[in-house]
Amino acid sequence: MKKQKWYDKEEDILGIQLFEGDYWKSIELSNGIVLDISKDGKILAMEIANAKKIFSGETKKVIQTATLTS
Repeated sequence: MKKQKWYDKEEDILGIQLFEGDYWKSIELSNGIVLDISKDGKILAMEIANAKKIFSGETKKVIQTATLTS
């Protein structure tokens, strides 16, 4: 599977799909990052809240190349 990323402009959330697999649960970290974990322990995807603050300067290209959802 090709890695995919999307950006929700209205909510300022960047999502990155890393792998496909059997979803087990999501873990929310204290910094606004949510990890989706597979049944075998792989990180399948992540969502990053307040993405514009985290990805500023040169790294804002991550958001610019993501598919907009709103």
